Amino acid sequence: MLLPRFDSGPPMARAGVARRALWIVALAPLACTDATGPDGDLCPAVAGRGATRVTLALAAGEMCVLPAAGVQVMEIGAANASARYVMVVQSGLRTPGATTRLRLDARARAAAAARVPPLIAPARALPVDLLGFDDDRLGLAEASRAELAFRANARRAVLGARPLRQVPAGARDPGMARANAALAAPTAPSVGDTVIFSNAVHPNLDVDCDGIHDVTAVVRAVGPTFAVVEDLDGAGVLSGDGYDAVLESLERSVFPVLSAYFGEPADIDGNGVVWVLFTPVVNRTTPRGSDTRILGFFNPADLADPEDCPASNGGEILYLLAADPDGRFSKPVPASFATTGAIGVAAHELAHLVSAERRTVLASGSFASLEVTWLSEALAHSAETFVGMSGASLRPGGNYGFARLSANSDRFKAYHFPNFRRSAIYLLGPHRTPALGDARARDPAGVSSLAMRGFGWLFLRWLADQYATEGGGLLGGAAEEAIFHDLAGGGNGRARGVENVERVASAHGGPATWEDLLAAWAVAPIADDQPGAPPSAQVKTLHLRDVFAALHRELDGKAPFASAFPLRAMDVPLAAGTDARIDFELGASTGYYLQLESEGPHPEIRLELTTRAGLSIPSSEAVRIVVLRTR
Repeated sequence: MLLPRFDSGPPMARAGVARRALWIVALAPLACTDATGPDGDLCPAVAGRGATRVTLALAAGEMCVLPAAGVQVMEIGAANASARYVMVVQSGLRTPGATTRLRLDARARAAAAARVPPLIAPARALPVDLLGFDDDRLGLAEASRAELAFRANARRAVLGARPLRQVPAGARDPGMARANAALAAPTAPSVGDTVIFSNAVHPNLDVDCDGIHDVTAVVRAVGPTFAVVEDLDGAGVLSGDGYDAVLESLERSVFPVLSAYFGEPADIDGNGVVWVLFTPVVNRTTPRGSDTRILGFFNPADLADPEDCPASNGGEILYLLAADPDGRFSKPVPASFATTGAIGVAAHELAHLVSAERRTVLASGSFASLEVTWLSEALAHSAETFVGMSGASLRPGGNYGFARLSANSDRFKAYHFPNFRRSAIYLLGPHRTPALGDARARDPAGVSSLAMRGFGWLFLRWLADQYATEGGGLLGGAAEEAIFHDLAGGGNGRARGVENVERVASAHGGPATWEDLLAAWAVAPIADDQPGAPPSAQVKTLHLRDVFAALHRELDGKAPFASAFPLRAMDVPLAAGTDARIDFELGASTGYYLQLESEGPHPEIRLELTTRAGLSIPSSEAVRIVVLRTR
């Protein structure tokens, strides 16, 4: 996990479920009879021959979902009162890196003769352009390259290796022992024990299954679930009390939450604990003078059979940054930074570890079953939120604003701020976000990586808020653990990515297809906590507008909080002079946002969505038009 430097000081009748076909003729009015979100239907999809031109007749609070392949022209009828519509052109493509080039023409019936060419309205720029800084200014490119390199190298190192299987616990064998020797003689550690770990991670983040060198460490604190060990190479900075405090937080705050939401570690070494190793191995992966800092990682090679990967430690290990105030190993690390940062990193990396074990060790799967990048990171970032909420006794569904989330500023900075920052970057340019990763489904690096993570984290928060069952739950409120627990393991078939989300959403009463799920989600990023927005558009746990407005204020408008709310829809006035053309590219599984508004009476407006060449959009592009009237 990497930390870039930053200057901051019930269920409804779902779309796609029990869907009725609506057969219409050209210019037939289209209204949603009961389109209020989770308590009612999304309007049925338009189907039938000749149904390529429709007139919307929506009341405030009603929403419709239309397939662009079936509806090319929409008309908003003239009215004598003010109106506001949110329109999302939503891609349902599930191919990472895919894009669809589209054109929207908007013209009032009363407009003068069409301009040749019509007025060109520019599409929103890439997130990096909107932010006003490049990747390297805040170390974002360096941070993303490092994490991308490590994740790729770690997975490549175990290709073809067999994952270990659980072994029964055995009698304690005191004294010095190799970590992977516990495969033959499981050892319950005690304070003062010396343990030798194999290190497979080079300073350049390459991962070598043949190993690089041994790490000799001493057990400093032991609890029911974790054993904190200190690499002797960097020993002497932290006191025993410091390690005890870390252990206490891990046992009290991290493990109960992570085990409820993701599952328990498999304990493949039979020693009853997860090793938490503070080691300069992590420090050395951060170049001196870097604007980033690598805080820690989980190495899947430790789950491999040592016969295939000799450097495997054959157990559950979290590698964390060692305290190094004098900068012996890389840039200085104050002792307080090493201990306070350890908890959030441990939560993130433990989520990766448990998911990996459930897909390999416990499911008798292979390392090819590891979750795809975008969803794996979305789950791990969600783990940070759960731990932060647990520490503040916050419950899912509480619609928390900035004041509640930041009541403890250290907790907010550790568990919440990074996710709001990533989601703000996503909202600055949602249609250009590589939501599913790059063309190879990998981390796209740089600002795009942060946008991908922001999308995944926010999408999963909405998903749980919409489809979690009521009652119970470790954090109280809606019992959402089942959703995340199911996603982390992938089910019997070890489903990954989009297929995994489809499987879980349908099992919990949501839409059964990715297209329908994204259509249900489409307006949430812009309509959350807006007057006139239906329940389906709510991120019920978070008051997004309040949080972003506060961060805009508190950080003096620093990027990416330059405005009170990061997502700005393209404005299309409902006015007599409206005659505009908008060309834009729509990334796979993203949406392009428009707002159509009049403050008083308005004429009829004709909206035509086509390919960039002016042709009808083929159904293979999986484009939907989602329209919500808010006034």
